[in-house]
Amino acid sequence: MHGRDCRQSSLVGAFTLLMVLIVACAPAAGPAAPTAAPKAETKPGQQQPVPTQAPAAQPAAAQPTPLAQPKPTGPEPRRGGSLRMGISSDWKTLDPPLYTNVSERMIFYAIYNPLVAMDENLNIVPELARSWQVSPDGLTWTFMLARDVKFHDGTPFNAQAVKFNLDRLMNPETGSALRQQLADIKETQVVDELTVKVVLGKPFTPLLAWLSEGPGQHPIGTGPFEFAEWVKGDHITLRRFKDYWEPGLPYVDEIVYRPIPDESVKLSGLRAGALELIDEVPPRELSNLRSATDIKLYELPGTRWPMVRLNTAQAPLDNKAVRQALSLAIDRDAIVKAVYFGNAQPAYGPISPVYKAVYDPSIEQWGLKRDLAKAKQKLAEGGQPNGFSASLDIAGTPEQTRLAELMKAELAEIGVTVEINALETTALVDRMTNRNFVTALGSWTPRPDPDGTLYGHFHSTGNVNHVSYRSQKVDELLDRTRQLAPGEERIKAFREAQTLIVDDAPWIFLVFETKGIATLKSVEGLPIVPDTMIRLKTVWMNK
Repeated sequence: MHGRDCRQSSLVGAFTLLMVLIVACAPAAGPAAPTAAPKAETKPGQQQPVPTQAPAAQPAAAQPTPLAQPKPTGPEPRRGGSLRMGISSDWKTLDPPLYTNVSERMIFYAIYNPLVAMDENLNIVPELARSWQVSPDGLTWTFMLARDVKFHDGTPFNAQAVKFNLDRLMNPETGSALRQQLADIKETQVVDELTVKVVLGKPFTPLLAWLSEGPGQHPIGTGPFEFAEWVKGDHITLRRFKDYWEPGLPYVDEIVYRPIPDESVKLSGLRAGALELIDEVPPRELSNLRSATDIKLYELPGTRWPMVRLNTAQAPLDNKAVRQALSLAIDRDAIVKAVYFGNAQPAYGPISPVYKAVYDPSIEQWGLKRDLAKAKQKLAEGGQPNGFSASLDIAGTPEQTRLAELMKAELAEIGVTVEINALETTALVDRMTNRNFVTALGSWTPRPDPDGTLYGHFHSTGNVNHVSYRSQKVDELLDRTRQLAPGEERIKAFREAQTLIVDDAPWIFLVFETKGIATLKSVEGLPIVPDTMIRLKTVWMNK
């Protein structure tokens, strides 16, 4: 195409995350992989973009209607400056269909635009798709796209690019786990340059929620910042895209993401001025930062829920009574106090209070609360009267280490011996993805729709069902929620599914945590969205 080699990555998170991130054809020049940091070990198996032909360029169209942005209540935004952000883990790929951890997903929102976005109240709002229509039978979704949008390499954004990305995501050869979530999509059709039609095999209520999530190692998107540099183990640098399609945005010239797994080290960097923003605050520091004069603290109650995944394909965890025994041994109130310093509430199921209409408070009475006598009874029922030994894989952060040690002591009270294995985040994710674990400590954050938690984790075909959980009744209920209109009947189906899941105990549900995000006082314009993703296009430096 025009004498160039082209690479086009797919939408982050897929249609399933209808915050689909769109990528374009990249110039042949430029690094295709991260540069090794000084003295850093280069690891094999780094994912490369899939070479393919990009859609032909289309004529430019008229100026798009800008998205509504929050109007500043204080000083007028200033342009320029560099924003340094501490982020929880290193990256394995920037290709959305293949992403595996939250730190990768965090960067997507700077490089790419989704078709639709999520606001501070978990509502779906327009982004690259400026409007949409749904046929009366719910099988055809027609999206009208923004005009005069360019990819970072100058290629125009159009309906053909959307189709290309969705088709790539659904291609089995791409190898995306998200493809399973798109099984209801029969076809993506280009109607004209700025209109794309998605045809479903059956109604799919959470489609927009899935399309709200947002590709490769030299990625080309339509987002507010373009890729500049990736030094493995050290940083990723993005620079302001001067032809960004939303007038006036972004404000800062450069973003530097630094992987810093230790939350205390990140906070020290913020306090010293070496960072302007950090994606997590240690729970024990939240009370101190509430009165800080040089730091802004943003708190998001119930927006992260740590859990222990129990591999139901591994004996003795293939026995429900044994899994129930583990949950019955855990003292969640003690965890809230000792690990989260009061900044959490006990969790007994997978539906967070963030989903106000769907959350069922009665679960706090009937969930699997700590009961050591009953736990020992369940162990005997499951054929393990003397207990057993099991490994617990964790990411090795201070918080996860404290949590794991506390649970190890509690499980020892019923005769279960726990061996803690601390791993790098990417290694831990690989183990879970390949189901090569016995138990594993992880966490989850909200999606715009409860489907984003329940279907992926607990449907037998779910893309993140790493515990091999199978329940025909749960499958039927979750399939039904995808076709029911929002309302009481759909809420009832979600709650019924939760009841069955809690009884089957494929996870040890722990707490709903209040997550903290912190910036220096000079950082302005940061939107706070309950999915905990940090979006930087409206951020500016007041200094």
